[in-house]
Formats: sequence, structure tokens, C-alpha cells
Amino acid sequence: MFELISVREHSRWQKILDSLQIADIYYTSQYFLSALKLDPGEALLFYYKDEEGEVAYPFIKRHLSNSRENAYFDITTPFGYGGPVIKAENDYEKLVANFRGSFAAYCKKEKIIAEYIRFHPLKENALFLKEHLKLSALYETFTIKLKDYFTSSTATQVSNRNFEKDSDLVIKKLGTVRHMFEFLVLYYSAARRREESDSYYFFANDYFETLISSMGPNLHLFGAYHDNKLVSACYVLSMGDTIYFHLEGSLSDADNEKTMQLLLLKVAEWGEENYYAYFHLGGDFQGDATSGKPVKKELANCKPEVFYIGQKVYDQEVYNHLVALEDNDIVRRYRNV
Repeated sequence: MFELISVREHSRWQKILDSLQIADIYYTSQYFLSALKLDPGEALLFYYKDEEGEVAYPFIKRHLSNSRENAYFDITTPFGYGGPVIKAENDYEKLVANFRGSFAAYCKKEKIIAEYIRFHPLKENALFLKEHLKLSALYETFTIKLKDYFTSSTATQVSNRNFEKDSDLVIKKLGTVRHMFEFLVLYYSAARRREESDSYYFFANDYFETLISSMGPNLHLFGAYHDNKLVSACYVLSMGDTIYFHLEGSLSDADNEKTMQLLLLKVAEWGEENYYAYFHLGGDFQGDATSGKPVKKELANCKPEVFYIGQKVYDQEVYNHLVALEDNDIVRRYRNV
């Protein structure tokens, strides 16, 4: 048995999350409302239940063809993390197989020819589906366990080293609305400097406006000032016991490593004071990692978790016809990772 819930059915969507004890910002209908600015389409929650257990799988259904008579679609999880959350009562593998069978039938009926999933590294929900789709491991992600972080020698060494170098740097928690346009100056400046970012990564102003309005108190902004000038800032998301690093920006690459470390330390400190258990930093940008500046890896005190993406093509012939050759590579097609 499955049920399909629209993002407009907020109460029903949230009730399902609550029943499966999913207190994660990336699964909420509020987050999907902002994500639709990046991936226009229809946000849906596929809820599956049988005698083996339950599965909740939110995604965005996107048009691939303009023809109304012969419309085709693909589906994707939003920028960030997601994928099916599986709660087994009996046989886990049987539940997964039953769910995927039901979902494949749904996709065939709805002319969904391809599926792309950004799996959630903290939920480790990728490997359970390895028999059902193509998995690609992209990079390691890093997390700070906040409870004992500031009593550790690692945190003390990082903090002392950075503050000695940047004693004139001031870190503040900022208003998400009041300082949005100041953040955007930094964000676009940083995005243009990164060679690996393509035009998709330049999120438009309306995305940030929707993010702020839909996330409300679950969105926070922190900034670093030098000589009373905002030089670096980051938005983070919070819900349940976890804070997630979301997006950042900076005026220049000069000393950005130290500045970002201090920003993240400030967020971690704020998180501990507000009783969060974890601060998920995400992964270091590829350019930072290869240049010997793995900022987030240095701060983390938990075992790294791998970020996987998954792909399933349901109709290869139609897929080859509709999807441009240069988009056939999953990372290019799935470019906003």
C-alpha cells in the first residue's frame, strides 16, 4: 500500500514524518518549498507501508518534455540530503524490495523515466538500496559531536591558533532577513571564484528569499567582520538535535581558511549552548581539499560519512531520446550536489 502526499498537504506530510520519528530539516515540507526554486516541479512524499514496515520518500517530480500528449518526467531529491527513510518491523531486505517494486510500478504509470537521489550521509540510507539502483560515492562529509567538543584538545588547538592569527576578527550571529543582501555579495563572489561551480550553482535571489520565509526560526546566519566589514558568512539549518551547514560566502580567498574555521567554531559554540547534539559540516570543497586546506575535516571529531548519489533509469530508450548526451553523466545531470 502506498500513499502520495503533496507538499500542499502540510499536516499529513508532517504526520508521516512524526510517525517515523524523522526530525530532519531536509525532509520537511518547508524545506521542499524552498528547494522548488532550484528544481521546479511538483514536491511529493511517497509513503509505503506493508507487514514488513514503512518507508517515507519525499522527492521532486520534474517535467522532461513539453508535450502534453506525451509528457515524461524524472524525479530528484532536493539540493542537500534525502532519500528513502526505512523503518522495518520484520524483514528489512523484503521491505526494501517490496517498496522498490511498488515505486517502480508508480514510476511506470506516471511516465517517470529516471530517478536521482542525494542520499543522507547521517542516515546511511544508500547502501541498503545498492541492489536496486546505481550508486556513486562522491566525497566524505564531516560532523562535530558538540557535547564534548570544546573540552577536547583538538578544538582548543584550532581555536587558539586561529584567534592568535585573527585577533581583530569578530564573529556575530546575524539576522537572516536584515543581512541577506550583504550575504549575497559574499556568496556570489565566492561562487564565481570556484572553478568547479557551473552556472547552476549561482542560486538566484528568489531562492534565498523563499528559503528565509519558509525556514523561519530553523535558518540561522553567522558572519565574520574585519574592521567592521563583513568578510565571510554562512547560513545553517537546524532541527531536532542537528545543525547543518548550508551555504557560505566570502569576499576573497585570502585567509579564508582561518576565517571559515572561526565561523564554524562559533556556530558549534552556539549549537552547544542551545542543546544541539551535532553540527554536520558537510564536505570540503574539492578545490580546498586538493590544495591542502581541508577546513571541515580538521574540525570534525566524528568518523566521516560518505555522501552517495543514486541513479535509476526506468525507460532507457526514452531517456536517451530526451536527455542531452552531455547530460548523460550522472554528476553533470546531477550538477547541484
